[in-house]
Parts: sequence; C-alpha cells; structure tokens
Amino acid sequence: MREALILTLVVVALGQAPAFKPPNAFETRFADGGVIRFKLSSGDYALRPGTSDRIVMHWLANDSADDGAMRKIKVYADIKGSAATIRTDGPTKKARLAVEIPAHTDIFIRLRGGDVRITGIEGNKEVSMTAGDLKIDLSPESYAHVHASVTIGDLRGQALGISRDGFRNSFDWNGSGKYNLRASLFAGDLTLERK
Repeated sequence: MREALILTLVVVALGQAPAFKPPNAFETRFADGGVIRFKLSSGDYALRPGTSDRIVMHWLANDSADDGAMRKIKVYADIKGSAATIRTDGPTKKARLAVEIPAHTDIFIRLRGGDVRITGIEGNKEVSMTAGDLKIDLSPESYAHVHASVTIGDLRGQALGISRDGFRNSFDWNGSGKYNLRASLFAGDLTLERK
C-alpha cells in the first residue's frame, strides 16, 4: 500500500512539472491567423510553419567555439491578442536561428544584416533588410500584389517570370490572390521561389 502511494505521488509530481525547455530556445503561445512583427538583430534566420498555437525559436552557433555565447542571445515577446512583436538581441551574428510560427500568419520583418529564408507561411509579408540574402517561397496564385526591390544586387523572381541583375532593380506584379508581399533589400540577393 505504501509503495502504491509513493508511486502515485511521484506520477502526480511529474505530471505537474513544468515542460522541459531546451537550452538556446524560446517559446510562447500565439494563435494561427495573427500578425507578427519581427525586429531582429543581425543573423541568419529561417522562418517556417510550426504548430498552430505557438511561436518557437531555437538557435545553434555557427562555430562550436561560440557555443558559450549562445546563452547571451535573448528573445523578447510583446503579445496583445492576435498581434505580436518579437525582438532578438545579443550575438545573433554567430548563430543560425530557426523560427517556427503558425502557418497562416501575416509577418513584418526588419533586419539590418544577415540571411533570411521564409518557407511555407501563408499570409501578407513585408520584409526590409539592409544587407544579406533574402529568399521567400510563394505560390503566385495566392498573391494580389508583389513589390520587390534591390538597390545593389540580384533580383530573382522566377516564380513570377522576372529576373534582374545589377543596380536599382525593382518590379511590381499583380495577381488574383488575396495576399500582398513587399520585400526590399539594399545590398544582396533577393530570390522569390515557387512554393
């Protein structure tokens, strides 16, 4: 009887224990269909769909010598209903950061430098970067309007039948979908790929 009671108490205690949070990770609740504004410090970011009710970020050092610096990366979230502002801080230049969000989310991204890859996210998108490479996958039939511009670098919109090299490249494209995409990059390569 005593052993059964101890076992029951252990099971109850384990059931009430907080979920394990891996190192170099951030997680918060956020519902599908909302708007997320990202204010990101320089680094390499990959945005992709995750679960329908969470924003999850995790990161790894580009070089094992920088593993200790990963603890200094901070993620701040300000969530009000269906709108969220996510900000990163710290030595993100030394890391690769994966960001998982609900699949149907409008996203606004501000980033000074680095690489951004966006895959599988359905919604309006506005991305503004100073330097780096930006890759976005899209289904043309999902978009009403696409504006893309690169001051110095290559602009590849193969998904829309557009490709331009050199300086001060931009284009506007209109379709029959419901989303809008606006992407601007000062220096680097901007690529719009078919989903």
